[in-house]
Amino acid sequence: MSSLLQQFHDEISLRGYSARTRNAYLYAITQLQHYANQPLDNITDEQLTAYFRYLNLERHHSRATLKLQLNGIHFFYEHVLKRDFTIQLSLPKRPHKLPQLLSCQDIAALLYHCQNLKQRAMLALCYGCGLRVSELTHIKVADIDGQRQLLKVCQGKGACDRWVILSPTLLILLRQYWQAYHPVEWLFASTYHDVVYPLHESTFRKALAKAARLASITKPCSPHSLRHAYATHQLQAGMPLHQLQAQLGHHSIKSTERYLHWSPELGHQGCDLLASLGGNAWQPPTI
Repeated sequence: MSSLLQQFHDEISLRGYSARTRNAYLYAITQLQHYANQPLDNITDEQLTAYFRYLNLERHHSRATLKLQLNGIHFFYEHVLKRDFTIQLSLPKRPHKLPQLLSCQDIAALLYHCQNLKQRAMLALCYGCGLRVSELTHIKVADIDGQRQLLKVCQGKGACDRWVILSPTLLILLRQYWQAYHPVEWLFASTYHDVVYPLHESTFRKALAKAARLASITKPCSPHSLRHAYATHQLQAGMPLHQLQAQLGHHSIKSTERYLHWSPELGHQGCDLLASLGGNAWQPPTI
């Protein structure tokens, strides 16, 4: 198995897959081997079918999880074992539910209840630019172009770079944060044994969850909820769909079009979302 795993790592590295995808695929094939209790190259198509029935009926995995498992196993069979397989796979129906969107008042309350300026800057940047949490935690100081009012998002989903607009209000807040913390390389960093790392995603998730509790917000509140709120609020403010697609880093316009279910009207440009929250309403009093 160790030889096959090395081949797996080599093949996935050759194709430039992200570390997140590598770990997900590795988990898929190791779980399959644990279930079958035999070498992977000996597993039959019938056993694969039985495995996915087990994941569906007994483990109650979601449609997305099953597809991710299938993608990982398919990659391993195609590029490592050089073998095709045919299985009968039944996927659960995709649930079609509109999310409980955070309102502008919710965002203002979250910002107000942040415990410090660092948390407030992270929350404002995540919402104000519609970032994924992995993009947020890997921003470098050099990625901020204050003169052009742009943020460079490096190697986002799909290993693509993009430029995102920084609003004037957000730039002011980021300058206040820099003056207080003086980050050198990573904009939001942590230090362990004198080595500086990008802040772990869980740190921001915990801070956001605490702010939501303090603000008495009962809606689902995650970093991706902030991204959904950004997209919806910008559409409501008049940002064209193709511009929103570029801002969010969507490869397909279909991914962006889902927000039309929540905000069907389109205008011509976005707005300064943080400024529209009501001046200093979300700013805690200065001590």
